[in-house]
Amino acid sequence: MTEKKRMVDTYEVIHAIHVGDREILFAVDDGKSDCPYLVCDCNWDNPLGIEQFFDAAGSDDYLEMMTEFTNRVQAQLEAVKAERDKITVPLPPFTPEHCTPNNYGESIENKVVVIRTERLRPEYRTADNQLVLAVGGFGTYANARGRAVYTVNLYSGKESRWNREDILGVLKTEYIPDWAKEQLKQILAGQQAKHKKQVQER
Repeated sequence: MTEKKRMVDTYEVIHAIHVGDREILFAVDDGKSDCPYLVCDCNWDNPLGIEQFFDAAGSDDYLEMMTEFTNRVQAQLEAVKAERDKITVPLPPFTPEHCTPNNYGESIENKVVVIRTERLRPEYRTADNQLVLAVGGFGTYANARGRAVYTVNLYSGKESRWNREDILGVLKTEYIPDWAKEQLKQILAGQQAKHKKQVQER
């Protein structure tokens, strides 16, 4: 079975490196003698998860475009390093020994769960990206047919959607770090206030 080529307009992507919040692409269209080489950025930061290409640069000089490609990758690496340097909590990831195994026969709603490291990009396989509060979705229920689990990250407060199989398990109480306990209190307080407001508006 022939693998489908990845294209950016008429250009075929031959190199792609994903670092941080974007992917850097190097693409070629040999039919365009005046500009056969293209470098651009790509992300999926939209509700439909569709590829968005931006900051495109083209040339007929391979070395010029390859330099542009590697420079962009390096810039992304530096951005991720700077982001990591700002993190104020221990980074070593949580492992199965820290968790109660993911039991599909039990609900995980409103529990602190751990995202599997292999479900995270390599540069984000750290504790601050793993710990989340499961706040809803059919995947949080016991014996559910649904998979979706909606979460709030305990470090960043970012809301995300995962599948139940992305979760390693429920974090054992004795392993919940102090920083996570404080964040958990704030998130729960915010949820209670939001629920109270919704009830009052009905």
